[in-house]
Amino acid sequence: MSNKLDLINEYQAAKAKLAELDQVCEQISETNRGRHLLDAYDEKGKKLKLNVIGLKQF
Repeated sequence: MSNKLDLINEYQAAKAKLAELDQVCEQISETNRGRHLLDAYDEKGKKLKLNVIGLKQF
């Protein structure tokens, strides 16, 4: 099992990636193009949110 510092680093990395994905989704949603890309980013975002929630429990 990972130590607490590893979990904190993993949590922070997941939060940063989630923020990046949110920003990309916002930029894409402001255009008429790329709806299929937005759907893919939404799916990645959901997976990361579940990961963050799981890491918070430690």
